[in-house]
Amino acid sequence: MILPQKHIKLSESIFAMGAIILSLLDNQKYIGIDELWEKLKSKNQIEKLIDDYSFDKFIISLDYLFTIGTIDANENGGLIKCF
Repeated sequence: MILPQKHIKLSESIFAMGAIILSLLDNQKYIGIDELWEKLKSKNQIEKLIDDYSFDKFIISLDYLFTIGTIDANENGGLIKCF
């Protein structure tokens, strides 16, 4: 589910959703989770990047990105890229 495999397409993996989330984050500005979710939905409706996406998978992708140290959160819940 995290990485693409024989039976999991790249567009269905958390790895791919994480990459798209990182592309939506601005390096200098904190963004709220709700605003980021809306950006992801809009981008996916236009470009059809992710086949199977849900809010649950979005949250798991954020957990994955936080765990590997690519995003961080402030005390208000805003997210920012770490690199």
